Amino acid sequence: MQEGVVYHTEEYELAGLLCACGCGHRVTLLVPDSHQVWDEGGYATIRPSVGVFDAPCKSHYIISTGSVQWLPAFTGDQAANIMHAQIARHVVRDAKPATWWRRASATAFRLLNKLWSLFTR
Repeated sequence: MQEGVVYHTEEYELAGLLCACGCGHRVTLLVPDSHQVWDEGGYATIRPSVGVFDAPCKSHYIISTGSVQWLPAFTGDQAANIMHAQIARHVVRDAKPATWWRRASATAFRLLNKLWSLFTR
């Protein structure tokens, strides 16, 4: 991985990047479950914020059109609550069979993101 590059694969619904603080920690994001990633003029935008809970840096930031906006670090309790909520969402989601609506809405979301990136170049 290269510093300053966001890697995104729609096929595997993942994004990856090196932590913006420069510590070298690899960050993996679940897309579109926990985060959304899109291209704006060749630069990545990620929402919601990226919280690095599993590295000593404990970085917290938003990436908007390739620029990093730093946010206050989460406390240990806040990080634990966020991680537990994310795990609970996955347990509930994975227990449900994939409906045609969920598959169709995910496909529509990806298509709209591609169209949006074409019109905003």
